[in-house]
Amino acid sequence: MVLLVENETKKIIATIQSGKNAGRYECSLLSCDNPVCTCATVFLTLQLLGPRDNNNKINSSYKIDIDIVQKKLNYKNEEKISNEDLEFANFFLSLMDESDFVLLWKFYFSRKNKKTEEAAVDSIDAHFDYDEVEQNGIMSAYNNVLPYGDLLLVDIDGNKCIIYDYYCLLPKCPCTDTVLNIYSNEYNNPGKEICTVQLNYRKKKWGQLENKRISIDKKTVVSAIEKQIANIYTQLLNRHIKLKSIYAHSKSRHFVDGTKQLDVTKQLHMPEIGRNDLCPCGSGKKYKKCCM
Repeated sequence: MVLLVENETKKIIATIQSGKNAGRYECSLLSCDNPVCTCATVFLTLQLLGPRDNNNKINSSYKIDIDIVQKKLNYKNEEKISNEDLEFANFFLSLMDESDFVLLWKFYFSRKNKKTEEAAVDSIDAHFDYDEVEQNGIMSAYNNVLPYGDLLLVDIDGNKCIIYDYYCLLPKCPCTDTVLNIYSNEYNNPGKEICTVQLNYRKKKWGQLENKRISIDKKTVVSAIEKQIANIYTQLLNRHIKLKSIYAHSKSRHFVDGTKQLDVTKQLHMPEIGRNDLCPCGSGKKYKKCCM
């Protein structure tokens, strides 16, 4: 293990125990700002702490670009990196273990999540199969479109689960339905499907469980989701609105209906917000007493 988070300062410190680059380095980390980019690259800058040994002609600062999924260097222009910096980067990478990559992944996801949830919808250029959406009404999941968006996590009958919420994106469709695909989120068994359920979040009307892979009943699933995910119905409403908005703006850029460029403001039909629903602004007040 090379990286460690200091308890008091919360700074990430890299410690190299031996060799010409031995010492403690303060780390600053960055990632790309594109909410839908899945490059998984962390841009790591290491600054040597303490006095530099003048007898040891090495740099006191290094920049390392690491693909934390493939666990390899990922410089955009590696030919421009000096031999000394490249040698250090490869040496540093060879010292890293699984816990180091987990730490970097947590940072990476946290930063990308913040960028995703704060980004203006018209600035997000997501990928959609427009023909499938327009002709066949195919639904899209929030975290498939926004891979670093807020996750819906829940413990159902002792099973750690993640929920993928699918929505209709047709601009003129006023539906308030979602299909919830619930998967295992256990470390040793990720991605195993638990069940699927359809929900009208406006009416809070749940359908029957389908594709069940474990012995579980509808009441248990609904109760767990309602108790553990705060304001779940308002969250689903907001996620549907955001996804439809992103789709409409992306469609206006990339999908042309005949020869006429699409006008998203005229074609977009958002799910209605009831007077007594929680306000989508997040204030916690009812819509009629807030932004109505």
